[in-house]
Amino acid sequence: MRRILIISGGLQIGGAERVAANISRYAPKDEFVFDYIVFEGIENVYGAEIESDGGRVITLPSPAKGYLKYIRTLRTLIAENKYVAVHSHTMFNSGINLAVAKLCGVPCRVAHSHTTKTEIRTSATQKIYESFMRALIRVSATKLLACGVAAGEWMFGKRTFTRKGAVVLNGIDTKAFTFSGELRKKMRSSLKWESDYIIGHAGSIIPLKNQAFLIKLMPQIIKKNPNARLVLLGSGDEENETALNECIKKSNAEERITKCGAVMNVNEYLNAFDVFAFPSLREGTPLALLEAQTNGLPCIMSERVPDDVIMTDLVKKVTLDNENEWIDAILDSRRTDPEEYAGIMEQKGYDSERSYAIIYDLYRRAGIRK
Repeated sequence: MRRILIISGGLQIGGAERVAANISRYAPKDEFVFDYIVFEGIENVYGAEIESDGGRVITLPSPAKGYLKYIRTLRTLIAENKYVAVHSHTMFNSGINLAVAKLCGVPCRVAHSHTTKTEIRTSATQKIYESFMRALIRVSATKLLACGVAAGEWMFGKRTFTRKGAVVLNGIDTKAFTFSGELRKKMRSSLKWESDYIIGHAGSIIPLKNQAFLIKLMPQIIKKNPNARLVLLGSGDEENETALNECIKKSNAEERITKCGAVMNVNEYLNAFDVFAFPSLREGTPLALLEAQTNGLPCIMSERVPDDVIMTDLVKKVTLDNENEWIDAILDSRRTDPEEYAGIMEQKGYDSERSYAIIYDLYRRAGIRK
């Protein structure tokens, strides 16, 4: 059995974290054993499933709390377990992870980019850190993966990604996310949303996901459609949760906004939604939008989200500067033949078995360490 170390930082409900967890979920059980590293204080939603499949979830202090201690701990862990692959999903911190893996002789060392950075000011200190980590990744990684070309080129540089990189589409269980009229009726009935027009959103509660923008729109949306309800799936740390709760309280629309937290049955909630709203400030190729399209949901997304997530005619791109257009786009959306879209997403290569195959091939080529 090939032992793989995945450094995800967290296993909370979120696109990058779910992709990292899915690598274990869809892997051939007779070939790989997975260990995951998560950092203290970050929610661990998928850990129980990973451990039930024979893997381990190992909690370490965040590198920011002491880089030397983190490096020593990581080096000991890698040396003791003889991993054939270290697969890092922690953005620029991947430079440290893969440099340690290289020192330990790990044959397969993968850095994985899940996002792009656009229109965000970067301090001089951060620029120096990013430049140094990019250099470490270049010399330490054996392969660079990204959810899209834009994410790969931003994280690793265009020349480096062209030479050592590959796009791995964010895999989806298309069967689970296929629209079900029966499940829609069941969910809306159980949640008492039968008469509501549901504006859905799924994503970690962090400023970059920009849920506050949707909350700000709700009073105007309700004036036009009193049955409108905003439903937010996902969770965040205490600071971000508190800030969003305050935003909801001040919105004058609190009774029409529902926070569901970190739910494991996102696919079931999508069936209950009427439209999916995604006002992110930056993204890679967000899994949430791919899942929503698979479910046949009309999607309204911000201009900050890369176009490579647009796989169907369900997506409309609206600038965050135009609140009125957002309101109209949200309220004018209607499902049409939603059952057809899972097949379309499969044809585009987003079925989980196909999309993760490149990752398992990388692990296989690393061989088995003795």
